[in-house]
Amino acid sequence: MDIINFKNTKYFLIFLIIFSIPSFGKNFKELFVIYEPIQDSTLIEKSINNAFNTMIYRLSGSASPSNIWRIINAGNARKDFITSYSIKNIDDKTFLQVNFDKNLLIEKFEDLKIPIVSNSRPVLLIIIKIDSGNSLPYFLSSHQDDNYLNELIRNTIKDYSNIRGVFLELPELDLNDRINLLRYEKLIDTKQYISSKYTSDKVIMIDLTKTGLNSWSLSGDINFQYAEESFSKEFIEDFNEYIENEINNMLEKNLIDISNKYSIKLKINNIRNLQNYKDSRNIIENLIGIGNLKIEMFEIDNISYTADIFGNFETIENQFAENSFFDVVESSVNEEYLHLAYKK
Repeated sequence: MDIINFKNTKYFLIFLIIFSIPSFGKNFKELFVIYEPIQDSTLIEKSINNAFNTMIYRLSGSASPSNIWRIINAGNARKDFITSYSIKNIDDKTFLQVNFDKNLLIEKFEDLKIPIVSNSRPVLLIIIKIDSGNSLPYFLSSHQDDNYLNELIRNTIKDYSNIRGVFLELPELDLNDRINLLRYEKLIDTKQYISSKYTSDKVIMIDLTKTGLNSWSLSGDINFQYAEESFSKEFIEDFNEYIENEINNMLEKNLIDISNKYSIKLKINNIRNLQNYKDSRNIIENLIGIGNLKIEMFEIDNISYTADIFGNFETIENQFAENSFFDVVESSVNEEYLHLAYKK
């Protein structure tokens, strides 16, 4: 197995969490690749099992283990769905990179009538203001000075993004924004002001304040009171429950009815050479809910296909609309036709 070092790679990028300037990247590019932490090379079997479980959570949109057992009880071994795996060292931490067979997984989901979630994944913007009383209040970001509370929250966000295959954003505010929000907090709608700088499916706002020598208050979209001695444990439990419910609700809207299958026509512009053809086709074939891509016609600078799709026309159209490599030029539900422009 290959051991590869990425010394300059940020840990959070491995989990595809977007902690960045305002952007809207909803298409999960490595949906069928799992990076599973591994403590000991003798525990590879356990890591493979954990990676498979994570893959099923991602694809089904459900955190329930019932779908895992449905697949296993149907006579399938976890390893059957793996194309390759390797150990990788990332920022001095060891991971097992496990690559899964997309087509085989979707075929099994179809056989067992398990709904799937498309590549188009929701973006949740999480605004967290923390006032510990020991320093000036601040808004949590990916680059905050490390302390136990900051790391606890950030690691929770990373874990949910990795396991559920969603985008969780923490805002990155410049110095002027931070000063103005704290100076004029009674005059500014903080949630609206920050969310206006980002495009997301939902925004949650949390104020975490130490209200006394031995007490904390959680307000905003989540409301609880905590005693100092149990604060960290109880807060993270409540935070986890809330985030998981939000993720469940958002993913439910992206479910594909895998029992609904039919063909559509695709026309792709800007296919000017063999590499354009290979790259664009690979992107299309990696989308969930689309398969059996057949070339119907080559023309100057464009190519036409027929393709089988699961779910409904709008789901597939949204996947292309939210993909950074395509623009939707024209679409027709009645004619089951999509005209796309490939962006190199």
